[in-house]
Amino acid sequence: MHILLAAAVAAATPHLDVKQWELSNGLSALFVAKHTAPVASVYVFYHVGSKDEPPGKHGMAHMFEHMMFKGSKHVKPEMHARMIDAIGGVSNAFTTEDITGYFDDVPRGQLGFALRLEAERMRNLLLTQKTVASEREVVKNERRQRIDDNPGARAFLMMRTSAFHVHPYSWSAIGENADLDTVTPGDCQAFYDLYYQPNNATVVIVGDLEETDVRREVEAAFGKVPRGPATTRKYRAEPPQKDYAEKTLHAKVQVPIVVAGYHIPAAADDAMPALEVLARVLGAGESSRLHQALVKTKVAVASGAVIFPFEHPGLFIVYAAHLPKQPGPRVKQALLDELARYHENTLFEPAEVEKARNQILAEHVRALETASGVAGQLGRAQYIKGGWQKFLGELGKLAALSPKDLHEAVVKYLSSENLTMVVLEPEGK
Repeated sequence: MHILLAAAVAAATPHLDVKQWELSNGLSALFVAKHTAPVASVYVFYHVGSKDEPPGKHGMAHMFEHMMFKGSKHVKPEMHARMIDAIGGVSNAFTTEDITGYFDDVPRGQLGFALRLEAERMRNLLLTQKTVASEREVVKNERRQRIDDNPGARAFLMMRTSAFHVHPYSWSAIGENADLDTVTPGDCQAFYDLYYQPNNATVVIVGDLEETDVRREVEAAFGKVPRGPATTRKYRAEPPQKDYAEKTLHAKVQVPIVVAGYHIPAAADDAMPALEVLARVLGAGESSRLHQALVKTKVAVASGAVIFPFEHPGLFIVYAAHLPKQPGPRVKQALLDELARYHENTLFEPAEVEKARNQILAEHVRALETASGVAGQLGRAQYIKGGWQKFLGELGKLAALSPKDLHEAVVKYLSSENLTMVVLEPEGK
């Protein structure tokens, strides 16, 4: 390992003293003392996402991200966020395919208050007809803005739907408007009672705090919340793709795009560090392989590569956007030809591998600078990567990668029979 990289990894590798325990009701708790600022970051991660939605109810998990702020038995609508704001904190939430997370960053003296607010909405949410109808429209509008009115996003979604045939990753967390119209308060209550339970959640606390105080506050806030029913999850495994698949999408678009996805393992798999670095080498910045091959030669105006790391097997995405005067089939073939070159018995350059590793390392360092960053990383790893411990060891694996590891990842995963392609073609003038 390069001496500077080794020093950087040693400095950035989180020597986090993570305290873990479980309440009698099944709630998992993680705590890390971080005495760099007088703040506390509280995250509550629920192990539920869009892949857990019932058939025909796509978007319901996303609705909960909004409805959890719309009032509970003891907290009026919108008051959760307003009260956090009033004490000098911030709060927000997010939904993915695998998890739904809620966080409150507050002054350290307000830890107990933030925890009690989270415990309140864990089981006392009021799912009224008015709330469901209101947030249904909010999510539908978000869908229209982010997907329906964005041809490029529609191409990405078509690729994903085509790549997954049986697994629930075939739909995205943002939801489907037709399905959202069918969601009732009864549907929401059943979903809430099954998944928004202490034994399906992890609370992560990071900040200028002492363990004894944190344990006491967590128990006081959540200890009396009753354990929920056990969740039995049965997901249909996506069968291996055996043949190249391609679809064409016609839309009124000024910048057409070619987007392709390769099936890759789950986020917990040992192959993920190599795939993460490979995505940077191929598609991050002007020195990346795809930029040099497609943009520099004026075949495309933009290109890139990114991974979708899921709890279950995900996707390795490559794309190239181009001007309408450039035929889509030509751009597609140029992209395929460039990807095919990496299967030759030639290794990637050590310098480009090191550059990609440094980019990822820098992002880790930035994430660890704040209490909220540490809490978010631990919680995501807890459910998506198979345990928070994965977060602690991934930098060492990253640093040990060689150009040969990247080439082996290309040969194993970036094969034509494992590829789904969508070509977005302009419609009309």
